[in-house]
Amino acid sequence: MHRALFPAAAALIASAAPVWALSEAEGLAEVRAFTLEHNAALVAEAGKLRDLAAGYAATLSAHGNDYAAAWAAEGPKLAETVAAMRAQWLAASNQYETIEGIVAGIPATAKYDLILDAGNPGTEAEDVAAYDLPLPDGTVLEKPGSLFHTITEPLLWGTDPGHVKLAADLNGDGQTGAGEVLFDASLALGAADGLLHWSKALEAEMTAWDPNRDDAFTAVVTMTPTVGDYFGEWKESQFLGGGGEAFVAQSRLVDVLGIIGGCQRMYLSAISPVLATADTALDAAITSDYADLLALIGDTRAREKAGERFTAEEADALGSEAQDIAERIVAQVLQAAAKHGVEIRG
Repeated sequence: MHRALFPAAAALIASAAPVWALSEAEGLAEVRAFTLEHNAALVAEAGKLRDLAAGYAATLSAHGNDYAAAWAAEGPKLAETVAAMRAQWLAASNQYETIEGIVAGIPATAKYDLILDAGNPGTEAEDVAAYDLPLPDGTVLEKPGSLFHTITEPLLWGTDPGHVKLAADLNGDGQTGAGEVLFDASLALGAADGLLHWSKALEAEMTAWDPNRDDAFTAVVTMTPTVGDYFGEWKESQFLGGGGEAFVAQSRLVDVLGIIGGCQRMYLSAISPVLATADTALDAAITSDYADLLALIGDTRAREKAGERFTAEEADALGSEAQDIAERIVAQVLQAAAKHGVEIRG
């Protein structure tokens, strides 16, 4: 049974729901077009972030990279630039989150998800983002982790103490609160360059992508059951009183709506047409479960946005409920895959 939604959550889910495809081929084409549309927007937003980072670095360079001197001379300009960079980061990140459920689920493009958003540094044993990041000062960071959540978010919001250069009263209230800092300009510019470069590389890969049935099923089976992990990250984030360096710019639930919304889009557009005739009951069950899963996430986010504070225990319970629905979806999609000779590729 569908849960009742806050109006804001209902509107968000309705706006994200794809148009029903008339055929499987049309549905696959629709998913590809949707992904390319948001990928192009990601490139545009990353380019704006790169320009802001270049301006920030130029201001620091004009003062010999003396952060205290730069702040004393041009504090209002630097504060305005930091605020603009944060807003631009959110614009770029949200474009990517909208298509992450598709990009990360397709074997040919999954590596870009690790580089841009979800990968670990080379110090970890698995899910390592396989790239190196050159910086303007000539330093090369080897396998530093994802550009969005390992590098730029902690940098821009001041939760990465190793790259904080100066505490600064950015909002002008006479105090320096959490996150009110100037950060390493070389890393900011190098990472913004990296975001732009890898966003363009993803766009080239997606342009060349020839979507097929195996891709659609694989993406849904791969990404839908990650929802429980995202709720765990939400629980550990500062939004619920945790101390993590990432997921501080906005609630992790905003990302989850984008990711699972992409999975739902892939299902309704590209897989449902395969099942709609021969497996109508199965198709209806999966469609209903996706609606319930998005309703759960959307309702939780709407309650959070309205000011409700969740305990860790409540987050665990909500995550478990979401994971149960996701695993039911996957089991049913795998059943459909077996019926239709689909290969789930890893």
